[in-house]
Amino acid sequence: MKSRPSDAAAGAARIAYVDHATDVGGAEKSMTDIIARLDRSRYEPRVYCATDAKWLEGTGLEEATLERVFAPGGVLERKRDDLAPGLIGNAQAVGQAAAPVARLYRRFRRHQPHLVHTNTLKAHLLGGAAAWLARRRLLWHLRDILDEGNALGMLRRAARRFRPKVIAISEAVRRSLQGGEVDVVVVYNGTSLTAFCPSPRREALRAALGLAPEHVAIAIVGRLTPWKGHRELLRAFAEVAREAPNARLLVVGEVAFWEDSYGPELHELARTLGVSDLVSWLGFRRDVPDVLAASDVFALPSIDEPFGRAVVEAMAVELPVIGTRSGGVPEIVVQGETGLLVAPGDAADLAKALLRLVRDADLRRAMGRAGRARATDLFNVDRTAERVQGVYAEMLGAG
Repeated sequence: MKSRPSDAAAGAARIAYVDHATDVGGAEKSMTDIIARLDRSRYEPRVYCATDAKWLEGTGLEEATLERVFAPGGVLERKRDDLAPGLIGNAQAVGQAAAPVARLYRRFRRHQPHLVHTNTLKAHLLGGAAAWLARRRLLWHLRDILDEGNALGMLRRAARRFRPKVIAISEAVRRSLQGGEVDVVVVYNGTSLTAFCPSPRREALRAALGLAPEHVAIAIVGRLTPWKGHRELLRAFAEVAREAPNARLLVVGEVAFWEDSYGPELHELARTLGVSDLVSWLGFRRDVPDVLAASDVFALPSIDEPFGRAVVEAMAVELPVIGTRSGGVPEIVVQGETGLLVAPGDAADLAKALLRLVRDADLRRAMGRAGRARATDLFNVDRTAERVQGVYAEMLGAG
């Protein structure tokens, strides 16, 4: 991906992208997708990121105009619900936030971006404060469903002060911000239909993962964190394995830095349930399309998933999807057509859905084909990038 300043046309609007994360996540993948597809005759990107932003590796953004402004520690390492009572009114948090806000402010004053596009909750607050001080237009890309509490209250107070335009990645996310008195538009995340697609190397990929022809592989992709539903999936899988010994579980993802104990807890749960030999813990993978192409079913039993980028990726690879009737997933998965929706937190309901798909290869194929068609129609990353650029054009044309 070429994104050096020389690639942008003279007079192109300068877009400042702000993301504080160190490790890769769905937010960083989605932002990278958007930048990769920018019309360089209209927009010139500049990325403001962490000093040790590992998610940049292999993206092509290493050659972009980068401003490494977020140093480790301080407010950036606080969990969002530990900011009580918020950045506003908390002297220690305000002090920790002052340095990154000041660095961003100085750079915005120097580079004069036409629009500041923030990509994470902390970036909305820190980048939003800097953009407000520098009198820059502000766009929040909201990717979280926030429960009533400190984080949501803080975001609403910031929205009233900074007056951003907001892109929500699902209707569920948009609803969670109600009461913020801001202008919100829903733009679904998309996926690359060329990167995520059925593979002619499926059998070789399966063999590399230790899967035999008779195995039915259930995959989950996502950070190992409790709300993603790994505990419920393991309990459901144990029930499935008793009825269908050919079932296998592939777990892709690693723990967040503040949840180190969760990984060992899941391994111990698998051992207690007697399925350790049937579960492959694959950790962080850069070949997720290959893992999905080697699989037969995708499961994501998370509670209040804001959108479900991994769900769209699985659909693009022609996998039937099992998700929960919560968050943004019901906006993606069509019950009985592209997958099955189960009650959140209900391992028995999840086991029933899994067993139905494990036993019925024809149903898996039919749902997989329908899922690919739906991903093509609604969740193509090119369409997502076009819609985001449409928001830019609307904001920049507003004077």
